[in-house]
Amino acid sequence: MQTPRALVALWALLTAVAADCDPSKWTPPVDGKYNTQATIDPNKLNVHLIPHTHDDPGWLITVDQYYNERVEFILDEVVKELVENPDRKFVYVEQSFFQRWWHQQGSQMKATVKQLVREGRLDLSVNGGWVMHDEASVHYIAMIDQTAYGHALLKEEFNVTPRIGWQIDPFGHAATQGGLLSAGVGFDALYFARIDYQDYNNRLDHKNLEFVWRPSKSRGKAMQTFTGEIINHYGAPGHFHFETDRPIQDDGSMHDYNVCEVVDWFVSDAQTRGSHTKGHHIFVPMGDDFSYQNAHRWFKNLDKLIHYVNQDGRVNVLYSNLSYYTDLKRSENLTWALKTDDFFPYGSQDHEYWSGYFTSRPSLKRFVRVSNSLLQQLRQIDAIFQSHHSAELDRLQRGVGLAQHHDGVSGTEKQHVADDYALRINEGIVEAEKEMNDVLFVIGEKEKYQLCLQSNVSICELTRNTEKVEVFVHNALPRKTTKTITLPIGRKAVKIESLSGDAESEPRNVAVYKNLIIHPETQQELPYKVSFTVELDALKSQRFVIQQMDSPMDDPEPSEPVGSEVALENELVRISIDSKTGFMKSITNKKSKITMPVNLDVGYYLAYQGPKGRHSGAYLFRPDSKEIYPIGKKEKAAIIRLDVDRSNSGTGSRIAFKIGEWATLEYILNDGDEYAEVQWTVGPIPIEDGKGKEVILRFDTKKAIKSAGTWYTDSNGLEFVTRVRNHRDTWDLKLSDDQEFVAANYVPITTGTYIKDAQHQLNIVTDRAQGAASLEDGQLEVMVHRRLLRDDEKGVGEYLNETETYYDAINKKSITTGLISRGSFFVSVDSAKEGTRSIRSRMEKEFFVPLVALRKHVANAAVVDTKVPWLTVNEFPENVGLTTLVELSKESLMVRLTHLFAVDEHDTLSKPVTFDFSKYFSTSTGGVTEVTELTLTGTATLSESRPANNLDWRVEGEINGEDDDVRLPIPVRGTSVELGPMEVRTFRVAFGKKSVSTKTSTQLLRDAFDYAEGWQADLREDDLEPVTTGVFPVEDVLALE
Repeated sequence: MQTPRALVALWALLTAVAADCDPSKWTPPVDGKYNTQATIDPNKLNVHLIPHTHDDPGWLITVDQYYNERVEFILDEVVKELVENPDRKFVYVEQSFFQRWWHQQGSQMKATVKQLVREGRLDLSVNGGWVMHDEASVHYIAMIDQTAYGHALLKEEFNVTPRIGWQIDPFGHAATQGGLLSAGVGFDALYFARIDYQDYNNRLDHKNLEFVWRPSKSRGKAMQTFTGEIINHYGAPGHFHFETDRPIQDDGSMHDYNVCEVVDWFVSDAQTRGSHTKGHHIFVPMGDDFSYQNAHRWFKNLDKLIHYVNQDGRVNVLYSNLSYYTDLKRSENLTWALKTDDFFPYGSQDHEYWSGYFTSRPSLKRFVRVSNSLLQQLRQIDAIFQSHHSAELDRLQRGVGLAQHHDGVSGTEKQHVADDYALRINEGIVEAEKEMNDVLFVIGEKEKYQLCLQSNVSICELTRNTEKVEVFVHNALPRKTTKTITLPIGRKAVKIESLSGDAESEPRNVAVYKNLIIHPETQQELPYKVSFTVELDALKSQRFVIQQMDSPMDDPEPSEPVGSEVALENELVRISIDSKTGFMKSITNKKSKITMPVNLDVGYYLAYQGPKGRHSGAYLFRPDSKEIYPIGKKEKAAIIRLDVDRSNSGTGSRIAFKIGEWATLEYILNDGDEYAEVQWTVGPIPIEDGKGKEVILRFDTKKAIKSAGTWYTDSNGLEFVTRVRNHRDTWDLKLSDDQEFVAANYVPITTGTYIKDAQHQLNIVTDRAQGAASLEDGQLEVMVHRRLLRDDEKGVGEYLNETETYYDAINKKSITTGLISRGSFFVSVDSAKEGTRSIRSRMEKEFFVPLVALRKHVANAAVVDTKVPWLTVNEFPENVGLTTLVELSKESLMVRLTHLFAVDEHDTLSKPVTFDFSKYFSTSTGGVTEVTELTLTGTATLSESRPANNLDWRVEGEINGEDDDVRLPIPVRGTSVELGPMEVRTFRVAFGKKSVSTKTSTQLLRDAFDYAEGWQADLREDDLEPVTTGVFPVEDVLALE
């Protein structure tokens, strides 16, 4: 057989390289063992190797597929390799995978893993959340929940409390993550790998890739975090990805001998990293996505690397972990740059702004929001009625938690994976319905409650098939609320009565009207809607009976507006709408006596599909220009219907317009509303012209608000971040054209955005996460839907072209078409003084929309009343929110409170507030007997937890100990606590005449978190031992508690 010339040439090259390196200069391994027992050398650059794998719980394939095909074997193999060499270390992060694997192991493997964890060799102290959550599209309550869910088993099974944040793959980073979800959960540091390329290059040049992040103006230093951007992303350096790159060949008789070459490569890379990093320590990630499926190859080569690089002597390299690295960084007592804003939007290079995913998959984003709210409401009902079996909500908790993944709610996964996330949430809701019925059950009842989550598109099996329906409504807010309930029905007339029997609970403003906007799937289902207004006390429930009746009267003809304008009006607000275009023109706030032009427009950007660079896709937003194209022709909007409010003749309560062929706008103004609801329906977005489209709603005050290039967006529903057009706080932003002007000014909103000047404020509250911008003064726009025909080449490998299939009952066939998405904005104008109070209140109301459940009503004399609640909650102060309420034991609850206002947002509501639990909580068996503060995640009492290490970092321009910007929480006194602005804190509240439960916090968590069917914890309390972060001979390595 003839040898190919190319192979001969390669052989000659390898031989020449090997000849330049004398194998005899290196000390070989002893008895086959490489020397990996490195310690810190104070006179050299110390290179900390961090072996890790980044495992997405769903992206290109589903979480189950990833586990079965890759993750299970990664963990199996890594454990084997860690046992082989006590110096080796490995970081594992994603608890949705690890905890599945853990509960499949036998006792011998579990004992081995616990030993590895105790010795710091298997490092579970990094992140520890159920997933590595997204940071743009997630609500702070979901961020805390999914983090706490992962941390609970780590504490219970391993006595590990994570110390380090590791958000290496989300596409930009939120202020909430830098504060509350880092220092707030006890992290000593936060490391990530995606910041804007201009910011990255600037920081690289100035040795500022590690810095102190202090993103909360309300919490100051108390929420600061030592933060590091990883050099050259989170993968192993070039030549050192040992699953695919050449191995280290240290047999001198081999032609591919490469020890000298490998050492030189590594030292060069390390020295380059060191030249851009302050101090004598750097860390190098050794791994990547789903790495260590061949863990033996990885670790054998890493052993060789340490053995030979340390012989070379130019740098000192060792197996390490991030806690140890962070401790050493602190001990160097260096001075760091300070950052106070966030990292949105993320740009990876020219024309690559990752601001499209803020809106991608709008229906999934809405479903995630609804399910998150539902989870909180059902936890409340469990606690109020003392169910003692809140573990039944576990499936919903896991489904909601999984969807917070940075390729989940972000909308950046393949379509079948998005379907899988939705399916898991739906399965959790089905289980949660059973739990709700068990809790509310009264002897003698037979019918079960159902959640009609598709009632917004007129799908509700009960109201379609049942003449008499019982409606259960629960107010999840800790204050009285007025809410208009709207349900689809099949008949023209109804009778509604309260089952409470008192006049105050009777529904008001009962109205039946024809569906203004019909989804094609439901065109023959439920042609009418009924709406009625109810008042609900704090955390109280009411029941109503709706009886559907036929009416001999024909459907009323829609009212035609007189002239060019139509108005909707209640006692607080008036909005005017152009009857020809269908677009809102102005809003009047009657209380503040403000009338302001607010011109609404609906249009779309054409997605760039040219030959130069990337296109709009699931991640990226790149319009072809800054031009907005209209949907249909101006002045040609068709009025679908105008409903007249009988109590206010001449004005309307709702009106709907068809805009072009594929969009509708419905304006709704209910009794008592301070905000006008603008309900949008968009789709199917047409693609017959071969062009992708990105649809926006724009609200323009015609410069009545002089916003000076500034607008404000919420960070995950918590603190507002100031945005300035074409500006970044920490570097000079350079934009090349109109495409970048638009994309680089889009930022995420989770619950709201506003613009203001010295006198006035325009507020917009949304029902899901979206992208928003202010491209001109006095103007806000929000992207609501996207349909694209190109991939942005960021990994997902699929066009963002969502479709849906429905059955056409008229033509009796299935039809597949582009996704139709529907949502709402809540819009108001107010004075600058009261505007933030207004938007804060509405954001809370829209997240905690009352839970509505329905069942067939059967009169039953044996059933006297509903179940009597165990817990009573009195109305909270206006600036205190009830974030989480969970039953811990028969005598105690976990209560998480949020101060809802930031500093300087309101003259009175931004001040600290004293909250006395005994004043606001009581039970049928007694009052509050003890209040104990827990960590934010609720996994331990605050007194048991390790003290924070986030305050002693030196910051440029500041002198430690002389700055009063340390706003630490004030401890509980008796049954009272003082909450400062934007504080989120967690407490265990005990009730009754008996003393608080003597159970430890770990035992209480075991009661509260029964993670999955059949999972049995084998850990006894006396097995728990402190877990160190490493086995290094230094005194400053702290226990993970």
